[in-house]
Amino acid sequence: MKVFGYIYLARDKEHLVPVEVQQAALRDYARSIGLTLGEIYVEETAPLPQPFLERPEGSTLQRRCETGDTILVMKTEWILGSAAEGERLLRLLGENHVALHCVDLGINISLPEKRRLAVSEGSAELVKKLLAALSVCENSRHGQAIRTAKKHGKEQGKYLGGPVPFGWEVNGEGVLVENEAQQHIIGEIETMRRERWSYREISAKLRDTFGIRLSHEGVRKILAGNTKKQIKDV
Repeated sequence: MKVFGYIYLARDKEHLVPVEVQQAALRDYARSIGLTLGEIYVEETAPLPQPFLERPEGSTLQRRCETGDTILVMKTEWILGSAAEGERLLRLLGENHVALHCVDLGINISLPEKRRLAVSEGSAELVKKLLAALSVCENSRHGQAIRTAKKHGKEQGKYLGGPVPFGWEVNGEGVLVENEAQQHIIGEIETMRRERWSYREISAKLRDTFGIRLSHEGVRKILAGNTKKQIKDV
């Protein structure tokens, strides 16, 4: 059984904990639970939001681990990242029977604890449930943020996506404005319809005169109702 240490060096000096301090904390913790710290991996270039399994040293460490091995880290946030990534990492370590001890928590958060021949949910299961709950909250906040952004965009007259209606275009500020050339064609369509042209005849005229391929059903939709009113409702 191997005991690995994982040291994370924050990019900003305010949150940087020197290597020597982290090494001492890992050795003391290992000794307190009857283990001897072995090889240490030092993560120097990865940003904190980057998933542990995608970091240079983190991914290497994970590949080195075998059943029964242990990983020690000084602070939980240095290895779990987001709730979703933390849940993914703990599931992987648990399936491979690799223990993950966080010094700041003082517990193994990846495997159930054995007590008097009975397996207890213990801290590992508690942390997993907490991460699952946080993941739901993060997704909920993300969805709410999207809805709020769309509402704000609509209030500002922004175009929120979907096919751009004939006769309109999206300007550089993301707002729907009239396309003069297409509005002129709409005027021609309305004139032909008042002169009792059929939708199919109008469609053929648009193709022959303006080079626009618009089906008779497309012509009908353009003429159905107030186009400008429809745009306000987009």
